[in-house]
Amino acid sequence: MKTADIERRFTDYSRVSSANKLKFEKLSAVVGQMQKEGIDCILLKGADLIPRLYGVLGVRPLGDADLLVHESDLPAIDHLLTRSGYRPIIDGNPAYVDPDNILALDITTKVWYVDEPDVIWQRAVQRQLHRISVKGLGSDDLLMYLTAYSVIHRGYLSASFVQDMRLLVEKERLDWAFIVEEASRRHVRTPLYHGLSYVGRKAGVPIPDHILSRLAPSGIAERLSYFFFRKLVTDKPIAELGHLLLFLTRPGPVQKARWLSSAVFPPPAFLTYRYGDRWTAHPLATRLSRPFALMSQAMHLSLRILGRLLERPT
Repeated sequence: MKTADIERRFTDYSRVSSANKLKFEKLSAVVGQMQKEGIDCILLKGADLIPRLYGVLGVRPLGDADLLVHESDLPAIDHLLTRSGYRPIIDGNPAYVDPDNILALDITTKVWYVDEPDVIWQRAVQRQLHRISVKGLGSDDLLMYLTAYSVIHRGYLSASFVQDMRLLVEKERLDWAFIVEEASRRHVRTPLYHGLSYVGRKAGVPIPDHILSRLAPSGIAERLSYFFFRKLVTDKPIAELGHLLLFLTRPGPVQKARWLSSAVFPPPAFLTYRYGDRWTAHPLATRLSRPFALMSQAMHLSLRILGRLLERPT
């Protein structure tokens, strides 16, 4: 390796490590304060993965820190964070940034494909972070969540997803039989098959062949679904694809109708998080304009999807 390449990698590592160190210090302070006030949380994605799987701070950058919390704790969390100088930022869910614009917190109250949230909390695991005990998803839940989030929610298979999965499969004990059963129960079997097949092909992640066989699409509907996943969910992102996939992967027409109704006519809490002062100042105009904005976005997304489907394989 050339000296210039070594210096560049060292510089990149130092930059990421320094930034992550500051973010994790702030995160541990927030979580510690939450614990003092009896507020429980589970760290998600990078906030959990970097210390848990990577062991060093300079390899994988941390973007937002994602926290899973109980919905009943949202008012107390808002009070705690605003009292500490954090300010709300516009998002589709509660989100805050610290006074120094270093750490952004993205707060969610549910894992969208799980109808009984208590099971996620019951299977959570504890570890140490900056001398405090924090929770992360159990290993099996973590594999399912990372895959479902990348395949469905983001609609994009990034290099960091591949690396996260490689380390997870190598370092943690997984109950593959439970994962298959849970994927079927949660109606994410085909997305899970696509994500696991991809990391197996892309990076040689050792996914057991018999597990892939059990997850493989079997009927016409599943095979058609898998065709679209393979064409659309790749290492080349399609903007806003995840919104469509979240709708299409809801099980059955009733669930799809509920999801669509909630997206077009969301509750006031969502509109507050999504539009901020605009919703407060002009609630009627904001609510009436939302369906038209969504229709415009859907039309543009359709064109992007059509373009991808018409691409010739390289």
